[in-house]
Amino acid sequence: MRHLLALPLACLMLAACAAPPGPSARAFALAPGASVEAAPGVLLRFEEVEDSRCPPGVRCVWAGRLSCRFSLTRANAAPESFTLVPGEAAHVSSLLGGRRVALDETSIPAPAAPDAVANHRVTVKVLP
Repeated sequence: MRHLLALPLACLMLAACAAPPGPSARAFALAPGASVEAAPGVLLRFEEVEDSRCPPGVRCVWAGRLSCRFSLTRANAAPESFTLVPGEAAHVSSLLGGRRVALDETSIPAPAAPDAVANHRVTVKVLP
């Protein structure tokens, strides 16, 4: 009978020793010029987008490239500026304690006419 009581007690003790869950991934949909609090006291700003990709229906010599410039700021810390490009590595942020900031590539808009670039919205993920 004692063995039956010892097993649940051992399970409870092991569960209490388990590591707490780490921070989960967060996603933010942003347009150029928009900001969001990515972590307590850390502001993520979508500074600008550069889109030289060939718009639909146009013949281009070069396929072009999309790049999105962001900044992270926190009081009493040097700001962090970085650029994210589809297909390239995520940014590892010291202001976010080593967490990574990446583009959600499923949110990348299709190439657009140059006058529509200011309206590009992308989703940025902050990953553990």
